[in-house]
Amino acid sequence: MQEPYKELSMKLRSHLRSALSLSLTLAMLACTMSQTVLAQEQNRERQNIGSDRRGSDSERRNSPDAQSIVRARLFEVFYATTRANEGSSFKPVYAAKRNLDLGAGSLDYGAAQIERPSSATTLPSAGNFQQFKLNMEQADRDWQAATVRRFDRQSLPDFLVKIKNWRGPIMVFIHGYDESFDKALKDAAMIAYQFDLRSDVPVLPICFSWPSLNSKAEYAADEANLEWSTAAFFEFLDTIKAAKDPASPLDMVAHSMGNRPLIQYCSQHKSDTPSFRNIILSGADVDFHMAESRKNDIESAAERSVTVIVSDRDAPLITSQLLHGQPRLGRPIDPPNVRTDKSELLSSSFWSRLTLDASTLLLPNAINMDNDVIRWVNQNPKLGKEFGEKTIFIDVTDLISGELGHRLAYPVIAGILRETLSPLSSSAVYKRPDKLTLDAMGGSPRWLYRFHKIDSSKFRP
Repeated sequence: MQEPYKELSMKLRSHLRSALSLSLTLAMLACTMSQTVLAQEQNRERQNIGSDRRGSDSERRNSPDAQSIVRARLFEVFYATTRANEGSSFKPVYAAKRNLDLGAGSLDYGAAQIERPSSATTLPSAGNFQQFKLNMEQADRDWQAATVRRFDRQSLPDFLVKIKNWRGPIMVFIHGYDESFDKALKDAAMIAYQFDLRSDVPVLPICFSWPSLNSKAEYAADEANLEWSTAAFFEFLDTIKAAKDPASPLDMVAHSMGNRPLIQYCSQHKSDTPSFRNIILSGADVDFHMAESRKNDIESAAERSVTVIVSDRDAPLITSQLLHGQPRLGRPIDPPNVRTDKSELLSSSFWSRLTLDASTLLLPNAINMDNDVIRWVNQNPKLGKEFGEKTIFIDVTDLISGELGHRLAYPVIAGILRETLSPLSSSAVYKRPDKLTLDAMGGSPRWLYRFHKIDSSKFRP
């Protein structure tokens, strides 16, 4: 009686081994196919990024490769940096050390591939302003948590081949203080990807990164490192302008302290032909009165527009304003009454306490027009004017809360580059001039700058 059971048991074990073998084969086949698909996808993206787009605009728009950058899992950002490579040529590591010019130049060039988060595609689907803001903040967090998959360090000639062969817009992004190299790359990718989502032709993003110490308490050290990097930044811009195809427009996006060398470049490199298509000055940690005196130089450098992105609740700019004693371009109004002790300016406790104090302010009169401003506008409706002939203020106070109000308004930046803020809209508001300006006007304003404030009630999905 045991023989039939023994024979049956052997047959069952044989069938199980066959099933297991088949399962392993199928799993290996699936894995191989998945790797093949991923490799093909990555290869298509690399071909798209580095290819010489010599077809017509209509051909590029209709080509599947022209849109593969939007679909690709890995998003490529090129870079130029004055940070020293503390790794190897095959695996570069850029931290906060200066790349001193010992006859070889202070700039390193290359490209990085960043794993694009799936949440990056959700922004256009928001049905209302609050959902848009939540989607924006989630995608921002996911971009910052994304993995930089690989670095491709390049010689200057190899880097310039990419620039020369690119057919389409080029965006140069320069970051601000308290920023790591990887974070700067991701910020550039985040803006560029948002642009690509709604554009027929993708943009080539290039991040210029200088050796920020990536610490809020190292403000002075960051100022020194940025000043040291300015000559290399000028050299880099001149190189890009000379190498790019004349039909490929060059857009400039600067954030925070990174606005300083860009404004300086505009002032020192005057020509009859504008250097850039658009200039976007985001959260600019720049003396407001200095920028106001140089706005003609800035506008002369822009073919199309100059946009100054501001926020009343920008705590780091309030901190900078109190430190420097003057309003900043990214917050061109008087600071709130925040307790400070000037003897502590060089201590880390000063930065922690001052930033905390600044971030907790409600700033009701800075966000809404106060009674004096309303009275001035009612008495003379012609008081209002734009910051310049090509320059406008865009106020993102109600949109941006990350990094104590100092975070990049990346959907707004991408919208400016595309020439539409949709689905966002704005309303005009006016603000009390800073005390020094108002005193110089005799206590009554001769003009009031117009601020185009992102208006949650005007959201149009």
